[in-house]
Amino acid sequence: MKGRKRHDFVYRLGWTLVHRPMAKMFKFEYDAIDVCHSPYIVISNHLTNYDPILIGLSFRKPMYYVASDHVLRSGLKGKLLNFLMAPIVRAKTIQETQTVISIFRRLKENCNICIFAEGSTSFDGETGEVQRSIGKLVKRAGAALVTYRFTGSYFTFPRWARFIHKGKMQGRLVQIYSPEKIASMTEDEIYDALMKDIYVNAYAEQEKAPVEYIGEKPAEYLETTLYCCPKCRQFSTLKSRDDTLFCECGFQAHYNKFGYFETPGKKEPPPFATILDWAKWQREEIKSLAEKMEGLDISTPVFTDEDQLLFQITRASHNTLIAEGKLALFKDRLSVIEKSGRIIEFPLDNIADIGIITMMTIIFSTNENKVYEIHSKRPRSALKYMEIYRARKKSRSKL
Repeated sequence: MKGRKRHDFVYRLGWTLVHRPMAKMFKFEYDAIDVCHSPYIVISNHLTNYDPILIGLSFRKPMYYVASDHVLRSGLKGKLLNFLMAPIVRAKTIQETQTVISIFRRLKENCNICIFAEGSTSFDGETGEVQRSIGKLVKRAGAALVTYRFTGSYFTFPRWARFIHKGKMQGRLVQIYSPEKIASMTEDEIYDALMKDIYVNAYAEQEKAPVEYIGEKPAEYLETTLYCCPKCRQFSTLKSRDDTLFCECGFQAHYNKFGYFETPGKKEPPPFATILDWAKWQREEIKSLAEKMEGLDISTPVFTDEDQLLFQITRASHNTLIAEGKLALFKDRLSVIEKSGRIIEFPLDNIADIGIITMMTIIFSTNENKVYEIHSKRPRSALKYMEIYRARKKSRSKL
């Protein structure tokens, strides 16, 4: 492979330079893993944006990472990353056969591969959805499979957080499946084994062995994940400050150093003790709202957010700003309304899928394979747009 010596050198140099400071910075305990099979595919859960670096501490042998194409759309930094590490690019919201082809090609050249199966970090601390096609990919690859699991990462640097909360993190080997073992398993068996190996419920782990996570302003930007108030049941009314999440209706909840909610000075407990329980509840609220959307007036927005930037995406290359204004989701379309009165609209039935990049960037693709991103100048939930879109799509498929 072109540039492989350079990539291997950068990987090994990076390991030498960062393994001690990164382990100290995150209080990260990790297994040193030597896989006797070559090549191999490492598959892990995904909890923070630092996972690619942290998982690399466990593997001295170089790996190529499957990464979202947005990491290459960051100007000089993206070009430098591509030159030094040559990640295998995957575009979110688009099913790409080219990604699979690239994985097979590098395995054939005896390169090791690292995949974060969820394709996105967790908002609520529980391992997210993984496409069943990953079982087919592993089966067809014919390489060894290494499963790896992070714990403690969610409370250290939640996807919604502004700052790191120092506590304790671990990265552990779960299982090594030889090529012969993979050959003896069905695609469904591989998928089920993989999901069992990488599944994590951050709160279940915290119940087993409580750890304090200390950080600056621990609840700030939590409204990017929790978007529905449990008291007034309104959407987009929650705000955060320091360790508190509050609503204009008077509701307040404090986020403590163990990652749980409490209501200091009040006898009654908060409606939800955990982010995970709250997130599960609001998904049910979203489902109910999605079922009612068809009955809404066509001019009545379901959600709105000010100060939004709409970009058109050139894959793994650059972003082009095409509009700035208010984002509005209606029952049949997603619109960006500029102050000048110009409106750019996307019929929901023409949107192939909606995803999220980092904390709150909305990414979506159309049926024509055009890709767009919506950035926000203020804290707002991208999650509510993705979840209402998917709930609506599921609801309409039953009709």
